[in-house]
Amino acid sequence: MANLAKNSERKAKIPELLVPANNLNTLKYAVEYGADAVYVGGEKFNLRILGKNFTIEELEEAVEYAHSRNVKVYFTLNSFIFDQELDELSEYLEKIRYIKFDGIIVSDFGVFELLKEKFPDAKVHISTQANVTNHIGVKFWEKAGASRVNIAREVKFEDLKSIIENSSIEIEIFVHGALCISYSGRCMLSKYMTGRDANRGECAHSCRWKYYLMEEKRPNLFFQIEQDKRGTYIYNSRDLCLLPKLDLLVDIGIDSFKIEGRNKTENYVSVTTWVYREALNAIMKGNFTPQKISYLMNELDKISHRDFTLGFMFLDDWRELCENDGVRYIRKYRFVGVYHSFSKEHDGPVIKVKNNFKVGDILDILQPYAYPKKFILKKLFLYEDKSEISCANPNDLVIISGLGRVNPFSIFRVKDD
Repeated sequence: MANLAKNSERKAKIPELLVPANNLNTLKYAVEYGADAVYVGGEKFNLRILGKNFTIEELEEAVEYAHSRNVKVYFTLNSFIFDQELDELSEYLEKIRYIKFDGIIVSDFGVFELLKEKFPDAKVHISTQANVTNHIGVKFWEKAGASRVNIAREVKFEDLKSIIENSSIEIEIFVHGALCISYSGRCMLSKYMTGRDANRGECAHSCRWKYYLMEEKRPNLFFQIEQDKRGTYIYNSRDLCLLPKLDLLVDIGIDSFKIEGRNKTENYVSVTTWVYREALNAIMKGNFTPQKISYLMNELDKISHRDFTLGFMFLDDWRELCENDGVRYIRKYRFVGVYHSFSKEHDGPVIKVKNNFKVGDILDILQPYAYPKKFILKKLFLYEDKSEISCANPNDLVIISGLGRVNPFSIFRVKDD
């Protein structure tokens, strides 16, 4: 009966939208574009340790900023820990014990036990790295004291429904982002080839490299490879995108939809958050139509990504996940700048330039809780000396003349030629 009551509650609400952030600036974009929760990492013990991360002081500021806007913050401690690191981990936990995180994400059994010992009241979330694929696994973690489980990405939709129907704690899934070639990220390729362990946050993304497969001494063992002039990419995975099936996932009672990408820019975070927020709003209003889905997929196309896939969850034929020759980065739009300030003199925003653009370009401008707007760039000025220019270059501060006021969290883009 408890499970039935819990599932009735689940199906009566829209899931949480959980968004990545690799620094304080990106977290603010996630919050302003409609995230319900943001997950972040410190400078140690998480699976994005090579990227930008939060100092302890920045973690405190991040939580304060998010909480002031009714957004939750989850802290990642999802690296696998060796025995000689336990004292260092324990010391680190003491330093963050007073930060009011809304949940802590782990995958290592030892880290889980240490957390329950030091922070007995903390809500602990189980990472996808723990590879939970059935409801008995969920119940194991519930009995241990976990409050949420992120289900392995290899789970089929029908199995996911069964897991939810037989679970009492929160269920979270990834709906968007990079996929690994290995089982829910447990890949050793990077460690074998570069000495950088993906399971400890040091992934070199070796699966994205170009490979040539050669066999010399094993008769009757063949691996057919087709290649073009660029070579062949036998490990090159597609990117997960479950947006077209989001209404089905809402209907079965998922508690949290998670977007992958803690190494991504404010552009990626803003666009994906905006798109999935818009999709959830459409589902809530009952107008998640094929036309709406097509429009939102076109918006996702404005960020760099690999060819999309529905992954294991909805594909009946999984060959798409391994037939990856020709899978490539799609770059239809160029991220050209972010808001800096406003120029009354030129009635337009000052923006910090990320990539070059020029007079005559059509700017595509994304703002929180608004549809993108187009603006033909007719006049452009350097902010420093107010001189008129024809082209903006990376790291310039430039004035977009005549645009008027825009949201301080605006994202500026230009369609690639």
